[in-house]
Amino acid sequence: MTMLPIEGKDGYFRDTHSNAIINKNGNDFNNYMLNHKKLNSDKERINSIELELNGIKGDLGDIKMMFQHFMDKHK
Repeated sequence: MTMLPIEGKDGYFRDTHSNAIINKNGNDFNNYMLNHKKLNSDKERINSIELELNGIKGDLGDIKMMFQHFMDKHK
């Protein structure tokens, strides 16, 4: 496998066998992985907040029904 550097793209090489472009810059990959993990962490946090909010909505609906029932009994 022979790797030829790509002009104007530091750290990028073309594999002469498969014609694939390969990035040999480890910092780019590490930055990508950090961003990917942060994005997944943010998504998990949002999902958790949505579940909690849905629980609060349900509780608020229950409180509203109990209040209506109380008001109907005491008219």
